[in-house]
Amino acid sequence: MPQLTKDLTASSEWIIQCFGSIGLKLDHSLDSILHIDGFLQMNIANSQPIPGSILASNFGQILFGLGAYLGETIIRHAPGAEWITNDEDPHGEVNAMVQLANGGQLWPMMKVIKRAQNGFEDSVYPYAYEITKPYGNIPFNASFWDIGKLQPVKKPWYKFW
Repeated sequence: MPQLTKDLTASSEWIIQCFGSIGLKLDHSLDSILHIDGFLQMNIANSQPIPGSILASNFGQILFGLGAYLGETIIRHAPGAEWITNDEDPHGEVNAMVQLANGGQLWPMMKVIKRAQNGFEDSVYPYAYEITKPYGNIPFNASFWDIGKLQPVKKPWYKFW
């Protein structure tokens, strides 16, 4: 098994432990991904970790772990999905890909980074839900919409991107 693939699994497990220590259970269910959106919503403002928040230190490591958890959860819900990594790629951590059995390709780390940069509009729960919907009969969890109310991230009126 390539080293990066091992790192992804270890980082996913690390995030599960970290979230457990703050009372949030990550169990690879789709609903557990709601905790990732909520966590990011509460700890990031204007694309930056809120000073003094959990994300203020180890920002990159935590985002990597969240992306690894997202990828691992999708793999568990999409039969035949697997990590595709390249230990020789200097940006391998960001470029780690989940390949679906139908040939679809996903970049969970990039999705988590976009969520951190763009806020609620790039949430990870609907992303994971839509990808895994064909493989199960799990209803969309409407409590997702409450996450956007936790701490609305307001962009300055002059920022259009």
